[in-house]
Amino acid sequence: MHPSEKPELSEQHKPMLVFRNKPRISEHKIDQPFNEMKKEFIPYVEQFVAGHNLFKNEDEVGITFAHKGVSSIITILDTASNKWVLKIPRSKELSAGEGQFFTVWEQAGISVPHVLETGEMHGLPYTLMDFVDAPTIDTAYSQEELLGNKMFVEMGRILRVMHSVNADGYGSVVDEEPEFKTVEEWLAGKDMRMRFDYIEEHGLLKGFENVLQKSIEVIKKHAETSQSTYCHADFGTANMFATNPLTIFDCNPKFNSGYYDLGRIKFGQITAKNTPEVFEQMLNGYFEDEECDDEILMAYTFLAFCMKAWYWHQTGKVEQLETAKQYFIENN
Repeated sequence: MHPSEKPELSEQHKPMLVFRNKPRISEHKIDQPFNEMKKEFIPYVEQFVAGHNLFKNEDEVGITFAHKGVSSIITILDTASNKWVLKIPRSKELSAGEGQFFTVWEQAGISVPHVLETGEMHGLPYTLMDFVDAPTIDTAYSQEELLGNKMFVEMGRILRVMHSVNADGYGSVVDEEPEFKTVEEWLAGKDMRMRFDYIEEHGLLKGFENVLQKSIEVIKKHAETSQSTYCHADFGTANMFATNPLTIFDCNPKFNSGYYDLGRIKFGQITAKNTPEVFEQMLNGYFEDEECDDEILMAYTFLAFCMKAWYWHQTGKVEQLETAKQYFIENN
């Protein structure tokens, strides 16, 4: 089907489809292509649901667009007896491979939404998975309760198990394989190069200009003696359901060192100005009897800044940018 053509619904479809809301439209200029994609995909989602065997005996299927998240179209499909989640990333580089990663983690003993199928819809990958009927732990508990119950320690243990499966490469998922074979190729790739060039061009490294090259060298050296793994890239309390055990969801699949995830988590804690005890608990759970390499962790924490700074700069997240910059100036 040509991209400009609209899909036609099969005459054999049985359920009546009820759209319970519309996709959320962002006000930021940088998100306008994603806004257009959301509108464009409505008939493709409709066609998918109408013709799927999962719903062939249903009288009605509800379709609700989730309004959280900026990297994927997420729809909740409901019938009289059950619910499912259909997720489509905004590009092949974002969330591609989520079903594959969930399957790997499920086999390792991690609780994740069970994946029913993966495939391609209008040129983009999709994942159809079970709906988990539980609140996220950031809404179910206060930070004080999470700390008091040592839940961040448990999160660290879970992440360590997620990282226990070795991979062979770096970057996004392309045809179920790592985009790059080596860390050097990944760092020199188009996506990372764009981020590095942007922060330098806009003077976002003022006061800690030397940290970028130093961090790159540390990451390259670390890769010489350690393998990559399956990284979540958005591991936090908003992406865990309050089940027993905790159910991990909404990953942005990336092949990298386990420190890639840890650096992103630490960076998030810094810019949110959270109490240091949160990340300390997580490190205690992750490493237990081992030692965390602070140099590698700092390098990946700075890398997390590089990956986020361009978007924050374009969307006016001034306070977060200044908090991050001040941290690296003080810890340079």
